[in-house]
Amino acid sequence: MQRLFYGGTNMYLGVDLGSTNIKAAIYDGSMQLVGQQSRPVEYLRENGFVEFDAERYYDELAALIAQLTRDCGVSKIRQIAFTGQAESLVCVDAEGRACMHAISWMDERSTEECKLLAAQFDAALCERVTGQQALLPTWPATKILWLKKNRPDVFAAAETFMLLKDYIVFRLTGRKLADMSIATFTFYFDIYEKHLQMQSADAAKHPHIKSVLPPGAEEIMNLFATLEVRCGARRSFFVFSGVL
Repeated sequence: MQRLFYGGTNMYLGVDLGSTNIKAAIYDGSMQLVGQQSRPVEYLRENGFVEFDAERYYDELAALIAQLTRDCGVSKIRQIAFTGQAESLVCVDAEGRACMHAISWMDERSTEECKLLAAQFDAALCERVTGQQALLPTWPATKILWLKKNRPDVFAAAETFMLLKDYIVFRLTGRKLADMSIATFTFYFDIYEKHLQMQSADAAKHPHIKSVLPPGAEEIMNLFATLEVRCGARRSFFVFSGVL
């Protein structure tokens, strides 16, 4: 853990929900680095499948924040800001639990679903609506379609399909909100109308996409969150998630 100095009580926590490592850094009110730590992300890889445990990812993040604030002697965090991987998919059931391991953006299981969607939707229309120039197995919409065919148990159990950053914010705040800065990577988000593109969602035959997309990023910036960290202290934060 790198620690530079303690700069008062008006502290800010930056978190990178990375693919290789989860990273966290604390800055003081002058945006001077106080300390930083990281933890590696573990994957299950087989035949183009790349998964990780979303619950463990959150637990590692909570432990990382607890350790960092404790080591830096910081008791008050004014705001926590998230950036990180955009396309990793978490299937969440009605109780708010992950139905299976999260599917990484690196996962390539849905190549056949890409061909199916490409046959159903004109490429120019897809680009105009989603902003994406190619249909890739990276996009969560293709993996949702794969789940419907190959994991009907997970498909049926999932109440909400969430991107990783949205899932972490949900675990912190209890609110299901889709961050528009990464919703563009789903392949089912209309970049002009600022809502889920239901034609694409219908192609995946999934009626349970219930992420709420506020009309302005300012409505997602200052969600009040309380995080029970492993050190036993209760800390309150403002959560800012509108950055990639």
